[in-house]
Amino acid sequence: HGLYKLLRAFHGGEKLASIVLLANIVHSVHLIPNFGAVVPQEWTSDTVLNNCDTFWLHSYIDRYTFCIFK
Repeated sequence: HGLYKLLRAFHGGEKLASIVLLANIVHSVHLIPNFGAVVPQEWTSDTVLNNCDTFWLHSYIDRYTFCIFK
């Protein structure tokens, strides 16, 4: 399918995070949650980024994104 798999990083059971400077952000991306066969009912558009640990990066969303990740 050509999508890139993104996993949340953990260390000792705790989520790892980084602060990214605004000047380093080039482009927004489209993430597709990897929910398996059934979407959990407690997931909403407001909570899915916190509840899901694995996403697919949709590199075909536009030409610019495709060129960055090809």
